[in-house]
Amino acid sequence: MKSDTPIFYHSQLSTQPASVVLEEETQKHLVTVLRMQVGDHFVLTDGKGLSAKATIHQIAKKQVTVSLSAYEIHDKPGIKISLGISLLKNTTRFEWMLEKVTELGVHEIFPLITERTERQYFKKERFNQIVRSASLQSEQFVFPLLYEPQSLESLLQVDLPSFRYIAHCYSTEKSPLTKQSNDCILLIGPEGDFTHDEIEAALQKKFIPVGLGVTRLRTETAGIVGVSLLRG
Repeated sequence: MKSDTPIFYHSQLSTQPASVVLEEETQKHLVTVLRMQVGDHFVLTDGKGLSAKATIHQIAKKQVTVSLSAYEIHDKPGIKISLGISLLKNTTRFEWMLEKVTELGVHEIFPLITERTERQYFKKERFNQIVRSASLQSEQFVFPLLYEPQSLESLLQVDLPSFRYIAHCYSTEKSPLTKQSNDCILLIGPEGDFTHDEIEAALQKKFIPVGLGVTRLRTETAGIVGVSLLRG
């Protein structure tokens, strides 16, 4: 549910100065869509935890100036959930997944290039815009971090949360994925699944194989279901 006060993104928000000129996209939405006037209030956030009450001070032809007050620092609630998920040939499906896992409160997203990833296609600005919009829609002041695509091999070399899970479709022993109380990471493969070698590499890094239910899910659905189960 959304509150009555709209929230907008401002990339350069800070506690100084006390007034700012809004970015073009925000200006258009405020004036053209919401028909806001001088004296109206809303909230600005930088997506990194800082927010401020904004009051429209002046509406000119090509710029809207607002005064800032009531600054707050927000933490992202709950445990830190990281999602490593294969890029998809169908960009629309990947975008839908980004929107939904953002709404669910994922902390960071690692787009993966695996052996069976069909297409290495990454629309950085478009994808980041989707993450921002979904964060604002769901009233989050700390936006998820969306990283550049990388290989599974590279991801396995970085410092990862201690609680690690990999979902796959092979008929081997797997634990059900359940609500977590500690920071964690979940890996989701492409439509053709991870290879045996990729799974073995993850197991060597102490990833636990998990199942996401009784049916076989598409990659984007698995990402959404996985984050939802971890969040509980």
